[in-house]
Amino acid sequence: MDHAKTAVTAFNAASAPESPDFSRFQLPADVKLIGIDPAVYRQIEAAVNADKRHVMLYGPPGTGKTELARYIASRLGANPYILVTGSSDWSSQDLIGGYQPLGGGEIGFVPGILLKNFDRPLIIDEMNRCDIDKVLGPLFTVLSKGSTTLPYRVDVADPDSAQYQILGMYQAAADDIIFSPGPEWRIIATINTVDKSSLYQMSYALSRRFAWVFVDAPTDLDAFVRAYVTTLDKAVTGGRKPCVLARVWDAVNTVRRMGAAPFIDVIAHCFALDDSFDFGSEPNDASAIAYTDAFRVHVMPMLDGTLKDEMSALADAVVAAFGTSESDAEALRRQMVSIGL
Repeated sequence: MDHAKTAVTAFNAASAPESPDFSRFQLPADVKLIGIDPAVYRQIEAAVNADKRHVMLYGPPGTGKTELARYIASRLGANPYILVTGSSDWSSQDLIGGYQPLGGGEIGFVPGILLKNFDRPLIIDEMNRCDIDKVLGPLFTVLSKGSTTLPYRVDVADPDSAQYQILGMYQAAADDIIFSPGPEWRIIATINTVDKSSLYQMSYALSRRFAWVFVDAPTDLDAFVRAYVTTLDKAVTGGRKPCVLARVWDAVNTVRRMGAAPFIDVIAHCFALDDSFDFGSEPNDASAIAYTDAFRVHVMPMLDGTLKDEMSALADAVVAAFGTSESDAEALRRQMVSIGL
């Protein structure tokens, strides 16, 4: 059918530029991504140079995996990347494509977002929120640079019609029923390890098609807080080390390891209340209230599901560090224990 053929508007490698040489790929540290271990950049750079096409960034929530994925994708070529967030509603039709109405009572194959953007990096954020083995199942062979035939005919009404194919490697001579990945195409995905057991699992067969790079929380929490505050053109004048927020962050990590994002929100919260808030000084009455409220709003919800005994001990550490008033301390302890198991 002519309609079926015109529906295929995805990238065709016939007009693709010459394949870039990733054997010399370099990934310098992004100064805006404070707290990322240099080993992370080194491992990603080596994986790409070793011809591992797809990268999985995994680790605790809030460690900057999404922004790091954006940075990696921006370094992989001239074409802008595409970012999608995993959803439990996804099927292979969303990413790869499937039959859809074309108008005039006809149906035909319409490419999904991956095949429509087969010439650029695709970021799949929070990948384990979808049933990824089902969604990417038709691409298992392609992810290993093999070719596959899709179960979709060019002419839907003709049982003997040719079927659409996906090549595993760049091929400039691909025609309009063959999808060939551009030289810059690859998948960069992110997974939060906290969610790993509660959401969809990934099979070993799919896992081995990715280079897995662990993105951890910063190792020097005090240095991170001070460096981040400096990026806001604010000063940390107090000399106490580690600072109050770093001490609380360290205590939180004994219960559930957590990246910087919730604590960046705490910093923003405190500055919203007092533009001259000093994260280097010991708390006074006003800053104790600000710290405690910010912790309730931005950090405590991330601790849902931890053990009650751990939450009780953490509450004591938080109250002591923030200098929370006696009445508010009891309320905070009660609230924290209530979300424990």
